[in-house]
Amino acid sequence: MACCRSGRCGNSILCRVFSTLVIAAGVVMSCLTIYDCDFLKTSAGNSIGIFAYINLDNQCVMYNEATKDPYGWLQTWARICAILAPALASAVILMIMLEFCWNNCCVGFFRSLLLSFAEISQAFTFVIYGSSACARESLNEDFQDLVLGSCSVSQGSIYSIIAFGLYLVGGIFLCFSPRQESLCKKGEVGAQPAAERPEKTEKKPNDVETGAASAGDD
Repeated sequence: MACCRSGRCGNSILCRVFSTLVIAAGVVMSCLTIYDCDFLKTSAGNSIGIFAYINLDNQCVMYNEATKDPYGWLQTWARICAILAPALASAVILMIMLEFCWNNCCVGFFRSLLLSFAEISQAFTFVIYGSSACARESLNEDFQDLVLGSCSVSQGSIYSIIAFGLYLVGGIFLCFSPRQESLCKKGEVGAQPAAERPEKTEKKPNDVETGAASAGDD
């Protein structure tokens, strides 16, 4: 965090480049979460992903139309959040790039807002643990309800945790980095005062006399 406490433009660029790389790595981990077939393991040893699962032949297959959402609306929410997180993070990367040429306070505000929503969306991929995939019948005969606790964390969940952590670290660096000066207009702004500075010419006494003599000759 030391580089982000300096107000020099060079360090500001380094902080934003580092934050961009960290957030981009988070987008990669989010995509791995989407395509992974082993997000969690059930008590029976079945591997279940958000969009795919491992069948009896130990092959990763997508859910077909008949089993599009086999574990209810919580799986649907997990799918929506799994897609939304990398999409929002990608928009944040574009806004960071935009700040290099167009620095505006609104850009920084919306950038932080989108990254916060990306973190929340990535965290909400774990709502699939509350679906019927991780439910078992209670031993209480009076209340035949469903209780949680029959699933364990697997590879896809690790990807999602890493993605959330990368978004968080990238957001912290962006928060503490100094405000970026516009690189596209930096040269123009630096040269503008000299170009617009009016040149003051003082008339010397000899010039005044010469002008008066010329007027008399006319």
